[in-house]
Amino acid sequence: MKRDKSAIVALTVIFLMTGAVSVQAQDDSQQPNQSLKERVYKELNLTPEQQKKLDDNRNAQKEEIARLLSTVKEKRTQLQEALKNPTATIASAEPLVQEIKSLQGQLIDYRIKGIFMVKEILTPEQFAKFQEMTAKHQEIRKRHLQGGLQGKRRNFSQSQEY
Repeated sequence: MKRDKSAIVALTVIFLMTGAVSVQAQDDSQQPNQSLKERVYKELNLTPEQQKKLDDNRNAQKEEIARLLSTVKEKRTQLQEALKNPTATIASAEPLVQEIKSLQGQLIDYRIKGIFMVKEILTPEQFAKFQEMTAKHQEIRKRHLQGGLQGKRRNFSQSQEY
């Protein structure tokens, strides 16, 4: 349950920050080559000032999250290498494990901070609508990912038949 909430929070912030996620369901009133960010801004009826604040927030968040994710990836690689060592012990791996946990905690804190920053920029009505849009987008992604996994499972099962 806690993991699901963390995943939802992470996806919400990533959706907000990257602006590069594709949406499969488009409304007829939307222009086909309009970016997701532009569609969100238009649907939320944001002022130019709100748009600038969100863009500035997204850019600042994107840099910091990229740095943290890069560091987590580096530490995980170090941990994998350490675990390959035949003389590795739990005690020898523990410092890397603790660093990874700390970095993941920082990521969650940063993402939560980002959500509250967005909440300060948007009106309560805009934020509620944004949450609805995000939930709808997450459901589409979930169905898409599940469909892909089912296809992979089916292909794996078929490849295992003699």
